[in-house]
Amino acid sequence: MNFDGFSPWLRLDPNLLHPLVENQAVVHLRRKQPIFYQGDMPRSVYVVKEGRVCITTYSQSGIEQQLYIAEQGALFGEHSSLLEIPHTTSAVSIVDSTIYAIPLHEFQAKLEQFPELTKCVLQIISRKNSLLIKRLLSQSSYGSLQRIAQALLDISQEYGIPSAEGVEISIRFSHQDVANLLHTSRVTVTKAFQFLSQKGIIIRKKSHVVICDMDALCKLTADSWQP
Repeated sequence: MNFDGFSPWLRLDPNLLHPLVENQAVVHLRRKQPIFYQGDMPRSVYVVKEGRVCITTYSQSGIEQQLYIAEQGALFGEHSSLLEIPHTTSAVSIVDSTIYAIPLHEFQAKLEQFPELTKCVLQIISRKNSLLIKRLLSQSSYGSLQRIAQALLDISQEYGIPSAEGVEISIRFSHQDVANLLHTSRVTVTKAFQFLSQKGIIIRKKSHVVICDMDALCKLTADSWQP
């Protein structure tokens, strides 16, 4: 299991959690359909079969912070289930999606039955923790432009496809998606993308971002580090 990059778009090999999802019924979700809310008691854990699910948390004042986006093969809802506490996050489908909903008693039974599954779940939890730690350090040590550049690097490591112009990021995302994940404004993201485009570092191609100068993008993040 390769965890390089820690992209906020979490996609895993669908076969990793096969013992957990085998023979489980699927749930079909419409775009923007909630799965659970922060404060709900957990009843199931979930694995994305197809689509995207956004995991968010809200402060007491109602400020939203998007934590990560669960894509194919990703597990979510396990944290509160294992601790037997109310959900500390909310989960909402971003697009029409299909997920597995595994009842808690079956989840616990499968963990006892399959040691390799338990190891895999622990690795997934560790990956999420590493992602959150990295983002926390980034917010305290990087400017907004550098954080956006780093996010593009991370996403390209998982979703980058070589093309004639450079490395094309195969998934679509809006400026607002990036803003929500980095806890900044859409205007800030738009200005950063304009700057990167003017410098020839990225271009837009059929709603996808293409990184034309990977070295320049890497240098931009390295030069910004504040020890």
